[in-house]
Amino acid sequence: MFLKRDYGKLYYEIYGDGDPLLLIHGVVVDAALYEKTAQILSQYYKVICYDRRGYSRSKSEELTTFCIEEQAEDILALLDELNVKKVKIVGASAGAVIGQYFLCKYPDRVEHLVMHEPAMLGHMLEEDEDFARWAQDMEHLIETKKYNTALLRFSEHIGTPDSRSPKKPEEVSLREMNNIEYAFTVEIPSLLKYQPELDEMYHEADKITITVGEKSGYTVYVQEALRLAEKIGKKVLYYPGGHNLPYDLPVEFAICLIGTFFSGL
Repeated sequence: MFLKRDYGKLYYEIYGDGDPLLLIHGVVVDAALYEKTAQILSQYYKVICYDRRGYSRSKSEELTTFCIEEQAEDILALLDELNVKKVKIVGASAGAVIGQYFLCKYPDRVEHLVMHEPAMLGHMLEEDEDFARWAQDMEHLIETKKYNTALLRFSEHIGTPDSRSPKKPEEVSLREMNNIEYAFTVEIPSLLKYQPELDEMYHEADKITITVGEKSGYTVYVQEALRLAEKIGKKVLYYPGGHNLPYDLPVEFAICLIGTFFSGL
């Protein structure tokens, strides 16, 4: 299904009935990140997945800049289209950043937010010299259009791939390949500099759960998740798997989410 937007069309999918649950993907990937997870969760929730603007079936040549406010407006428009007054949100990586922004911007529309290894790396970009040098290397690779090399360098911070991850269908892999240039030229440079309003997050902390993968090790995402949790007075929950948990282990991810929502953690 598609929702008309100013730049073109926003692609979305709906699974099941019940209380609404929105799943937000990160960079390069699309709604397929959550397909198996959504199918499982659809037994309990009305699950909404979508390709964020600029990605896959929501791609548009008009999108040459990244604006997190526009990302939030897409979510608002989608919820209004579906007559959803209040929603649970799950975001992974950059999806967690966007979910956080939406919560702080529209708190009355969010029941709870789960942030899995949020890509809030602006603080590290300013404070960690090694990471800053990595970001400079990435910038050079992007400027010289060496996108495949940039993807390999980008993957260095995600952690070891999970051997249990299913093989991606060719159709999904091709869509992701076509997303690489947009991700690296438009989204990632802006997202790397993004820093949240911690006071606003602290005010909404009761609605926030921050999670990391127990197999992720001490990646930059884990480091910043721990820092962020401390700043807003929360404890990090450890889920099985790693950074790409929603795709790698959908059953485990779905079970963990259900447990988190029911426990109110």
